[in-house]
Amino acid sequence: MTPYSKLGDDMDAVIRSFHTNPAVTKWQRNIWRADGKKKAITHDMFGCDHEKALAFEDGTTVGSLKKNSARRFWDYAGWHVFPPVEDVARFCLFMHLDLYRTLALVLKAEWERFFAHEVNGWRAADGTSLTDILLDRNEHDLREALARFQPREDLYRLIGDLAARHAPAFDTGRPFLEGHTPSTFGELVKEMLMGRYHFHSVVGAEVSQFAARARKEFLLLVEGTEKEQQAYAIEKARWVSLRQELEDVYLLIENQRIRNAHTRREWLSLFGKEEIGLREAALMLERRDMRLNLKKVNPSWSREDIEEHIEREEAQRQLELTRLKTDAALAPHLVRISGETGAEGKTVEPDRYLKECKTVLRQIRRLLHPDRLMHHPSYGHLTEGQKERLEEMLLAALEVRPEELGYPEGYMLHDMRSLEGLKSALTRVEAILGNPGVEVDERLTIQGETLPEKLTWLQREVKLLEDEVLAAKAELQALFEDEDRVRERAILKDPDRHDRVRADLAARTGEIRRDAERLERDYNALFGPEGEAR
Repeated sequence: MTPYSKLGDDMDAVIRSFHTNPAVTKWQRNIWRADGKKKAITHDMFGCDHEKALAFEDGTTVGSLKKNSARRFWDYAGWHVFPPVEDVARFCLFMHLDLYRTLALVLKAEWERFFAHEVNGWRAADGTSLTDILLDRNEHDLREALARFQPREDLYRLIGDLAARHAPAFDTGRPFLEGHTPSTFGELVKEMLMGRYHFHSVVGAEVSQFAARARKEFLLLVEGTEKEQQAYAIEKARWVSLRQELEDVYLLIENQRIRNAHTRREWLSLFGKEEIGLREAALMLERRDMRLNLKKVNPSWSREDIEEHIEREEAQRQLELTRLKTDAALAPHLVRISGETGAEGKTVEPDRYLKECKTVLRQIRRLLHPDRLMHHPSYGHLTEGQKERLEEMLLAALEVRPEELGYPEGYMLHDMRSLEGLKSALTRVEAILGNPGVEVDERLTIQGETLPEKLTWLQREVKLLEDEVLAAKAELQALFEDEDRVRERAILKDPDRHDRVRADLAARTGEIRRDAERLERDYNALFGPEGEAR
């Protein structure tokens, strides 16, 4: 889970950098300067009524509230006051933060208000710590909240107007909005929220790298041809849209799983005793039937021989069944690899395709092998989250059987088995190792050094995401149509049927037990009085 840095902590970090920030003007330093133990800037100075209230040269104060309210921006215990978005934006301009850090703080301010009020129903002085609400988050609830979160639609105009009024007073060297239009600014907001960059510290490496990548991307677009710019804009918009759609579908899947699990719990609370009795009887019947058949086929076997064989058979049968299900699902797709065309219209040769798959898989395994990984220059600087993701990818790579390579795109597990999926996984590994200590989801970072490389990456990821969305929707549909859960829900809603259901379960259990007892008698009859084989 992405770590969260509170708005108050971020603002304090920015304040601490005031005296070392080279962009701070001489006029600002003359007014707000440290004097012995007295800080240059205090929380009270956010109040518009403070004698040294933070303000611009035209007299506009940073804060719009009085100091008694402003100081409670930092009170997360119970009397917290949420700072107005305009105040946060003016604070960023006063502190000479760039567009990306300003946007991160503004989104954080809006998020904290939304998550506290709209999601958790928090109210000041209700005895609940706002810190606990913001930091002790359940991942599922957090994903639901992020899906609902909608920042102000006028952020581009708001930040642009404030920057036009106050940013020119500072020599930033470039326009504050850095050439962004309302459209590209909107995509920037989506990308920042998608990567949860507003959760990170505004002075941390994550936001810094996001800003650097965004500037580089913008520069590449300016230098690219009009055709490249249009293609890139289309593919990036599709990528962002598919990412959001996939997150929405995964959220629906999780909700449906919870609903199905709740149905199952309700069912077992009412019919658990009968259900367990039925399941035990069915397993007993199956085992006794297997013992009887084995004895008939192998008359000389003892009871111990039969029991040992059953144990081995059950383990092997379960393994074979799992593989059979996978192979059966893949068979109609894998045969189509021969003669299919690749991304550039060239016919894909099965042998060459599988050879490339094996080559990339070996690269992934080699990079992630524990002995090699621990000696990688970046390993000591990786975060725990990065190490966990690399370990998960290693385990996924080790699970791939040679005969599974060549999964088609569109199959639910193709991400480590198709060539495109393997290349994407290798890129993720390299991105993690190339950014040690930066806790971001590398899947949400557009890879490539040139515009054509980025465009190629986007096109590949769009294809993978389209396949993943289709697979996720199929999984969701299967959860919706789970016949057992649908039947259980219908019965649970009709209390008049409950007694009849219990009676039916008991009757079926009794019938199965009688069949099992009959098989047991037949089985025992095949042995002598001392249990020896006849």
